[in-house]
Amino acid sequence: MAVTIQHVRQRLSGAEVDYEYAAELGDDALPHLAELATRADTVLACKALYLASLIGGPRSTEIIAAAADHEDPIIRIAASAALRNLRQAGRTR
Repeated sequence: MAVTIQHVRQRLSGAEVDYEYAAELGDDALPHLAELATRADTVLACKALYLASLIGGPRSTEIIAAAADHEDPIIRIAASAALRNLRQAGRTR
């Protein structure tokens, strides 16, 4: 099954996200997470960054690093936390 942005949005919807379940989308979700992390919806962008940190790998690191320069300070903070999470878990592959 090809992962679509709708799949990613569905897994990130709701107040309490099951990130373990969402992370099962794997690397195929990363292009969509990159897009969501740049959108004006701060909450969704922050969720996308956290999910990217759980998936891990070089592409996740790129997504999170790019968000560190976002104009929204909340997204920059989320990027910082996600990068720390990525490093602590050894998910930089």
